Amino acid sequence: MMHREIVEKKRIPVITMILLYITVILYISEAIERSEYNHHIIGHVVNILLIIIAVVLIIKQIRSCFVSYRYALIADKLIINLIRNKEEKNLESIRMSDVLYIGEKANMPKEYQAMKRVKHYLCNRIGAKSYYCIYKSGDKIKKIKFQPSDKFISRIIKYGKLKYKVV
Repeated sequence: MMHREIVEKKRIPVITMILLYITVILYISEAIERSEYNHHIIGHVVNILLIIIAVVLIIKQIRSCFVSYRYALIADKLIINLIRNKEEKNLESIRMSDVLYIGEKANMPKEYQAMKRVKHYLCNRIGAKSYYCIYKSGDKIKKIKFQPSDKFISRIIKYGKLKYKVV
C-alpha cells in the first residue's frame, strides 16, 4: 500500500500577513511622528527598529512560501519529509504498529491531551484542518501535528492495520 501527497503553503495568507505587518508598522510610525518623541533620538531609533522588525517579518513570511511537506504511507510506515528549496529532509518515519492515535484534537483521548511537547509539521496554520498523530518511539510517547488530506487519513484508517483506535 502506497499513498503520497505534498502539502504546500497557500500564498493568499502570506500576502495578507505581509499587508497586515506593513499596515501596523505604518500606523505605529505615524503615531510616533505625531508624538512628542518625533524630534528626539528615541523617535528615530524606534522608527529604525520598526523598519528592521518589518523587514525580518516579511522575509520570514516569504521564506515560508518555499516550505512544503510530503506525507507518505508506504508499506507499514508513515513518513513525513520537509521539502525546502528542492531539497528533501526526512523528519519522521513512524511504523503504523507504533501509532496510538491519529485524528483531530476534539477526539483525542484525555491522557494524550496533556502532552506539552508537540512537533508541528504545518504549512497553513489558519483555516486548514489538522490532525494529531501520537505514537511510541522507544520508551517515549511522541505527538505530532500535521495537515494531510482527508483522503490520506482515510487511507491510513483503511489500510493501516492499526492495533489501536484511529479516529
